[in-house]
Amino acid sequence: MIQLRARIITPAAHLWLADTTHARLLNVFEHACNLVNQNGAVMALVTPSLPLAPFALQVEAANLHGLTAADAVRVTSTELYVGRWRIDTTHAQVWSPMPDWATARRAVTNNPDLLDSLARHAFASCAPGTLLELYTAPSSTTVLKLFARGATNLVNGMRTHSLNRAIDGARQLAGLGQGLTPGGDDFIIGVMFAAWSGLYGTAAKAFCIRLAQTAAPRTTTLSGAFLHAAARGEAMSVWHTLLTAFARPSDFVPALQALFQVGHTSGADALAGFIASHFWSETASLADALRAI
Repeated sequence: MIQLRARIITPAAHLWLADTTHARLLNVFEHACNLVNQNGAVMALVTPSLPLAPFALQVEAANLHGLTAADAVRVTSTELYVGRWRIDTTHAQVWSPMPDWATARRAVTNNPDLLDSLARHAFASCAPGTLLELYTAPSSTTVLKLFARGATNLVNGMRTHSLNRAIDGARQLAGLGQGLTPGGDDFIIGVMFAAWSGLYGTAAKAFCIRLAQTAAPRTTTLSGAFLHAAARGEAMSVWHTLLTAFARPSDFVPALQALFQVGHTSGADALAGFIASHFWSETASLADALRAI
């Protein structure tokens, strides 16, 4: 048995440990693994090389070599046993996944050009193959057309405070795309972060719980966990960095570089949803909107 110490714990991970009687490994990667308990709740076990998820427990390990999806999981009041690891959680530092949304809202209000600047930096640095292409080639593929249809309903539902239309959009986007966190889910998460940033007015934030309840059952277990966290206003640590850069847009470049490293395209796909509040239009093409900045 290898003894490890947990370095950082989120409130959701703390609750997961307290509530779990049975659990299993959902998936395993080099620097992270995800565990799911008897209630379907997810906790992410991560090394310091990865950003923190809203439901993460960070351990002092260089990698997760040796773990397999078949390894047993056991939880006690102070320890987590995963395969051959025994993880002491008693001295972990609590990290809140809730960004300073009030400061982000003030920054957007006080600087009308902020999202234009964010979009310029994003399009200059993002690799191809993400949902940011909705703004440059929305009709180039059948898949992008599907994304655009759902995004139009979601974004304009949020903009007009039409809950039913927003839910229709979330239903169309949920589970759309590839991977453990499909691009459609990431786009929804970006839209919810925009709502928390005040980009759809004060009433739209209340829609987020319903959006997550609509989308989560239609996608993967892991993606559902991220959707529910976003609905509560909880974000990965890279989003905290990006939102902090709102006060100093010169920091956008390193913040975006870190965001774009999340998943295969997850960070960029979520950003596409975030900036949609500013650029999306039912009447003008997205490319026209982009050229206006």
